[in-house]
Amino acid sequence: MLKAKTADEEISFCCDRCTEAEGFKIDTMGTYHGMTLKSVTEGVSARKAVPEPQQVTQQTQQQSKPISAARPPSNAKRGSRTPIIIIPAATTSVMSMYNVKDMLQDCKFVSTDDKRKQGAKRDNEVLIQRRKDGGLTVPYRVIDNPAKLAPDDWDRVVAVFVQGPAWQFKGWPWNGNPVEIFDRVKAFHAKWDELPLDANVAKWSVTILQLSKTKRHLDRATLLKFWEILDKHMIKNKGHLRW
Repeated sequence: MLKAKTADEEISFCCDRCTEAEGFKIDTMGTYHGMTLKSVTEGVSARKAVPEPQQVTQQTQQQSKPISAARPPSNAKRGSRTPIIIIPAATTSVMSMYNVKDMLQDCKFVSTDDKRKQGAKRDNEVLIQRRKDGGLTVPYRVIDNPAKLAPDDWDRVVAVFVQGPAWQFKGWPWNGNPVEIFDRVKAFHAKWDELPLDANVAKWSVTILQLSKTKRHLDRATLLKFWEILDKHMIKNKGHLRW
């Protein structure tokens, strides 16, 4: 007849199943079913440390940046495509900074004196809106002081209104030579039809726009001629600009 084990004997029996041998802790109570010999011998300490969830997130963000991060910002400054027109600085010219918007935008002549009487102020530059067929408007920048232009701006100079004296082109690129300038920039000369043509203008490659002092109804046809000729120049030489 079997004798029941006492409590002390039961504790001793359990302790004997978990013994130490040669410095290794051997668990005699556990099971090794389904485990390889290598995993058993290496133990838990040989397993790779699993990174914290926060570390995984940070590593993933660093490794997989969005495509937009490799592109330049959408608000990066780009070169302007607005064409530039230069007119004479002399207020005695038919066209001045006072009336250039009336002439080129509205295609009608209003004298500089009349504009002054109306309280108009002289601007350093004027932005005109050229109206095209279909209701489209295109901006053109008008100045009378080319010294303010940066070197890159000269590629956008599409037209110049010639006064007559050659000193008008002092300090310009192309050695200030009117002949070379007019090979690159379309030249115009606005004058009264009753006055003789300036000698310099006569020998240069310049389109003459003649206005009447009394027949204002002819202004529109004359000034539309300016846009027609300039458009042809733009198509041939300045197709990369906005016009």
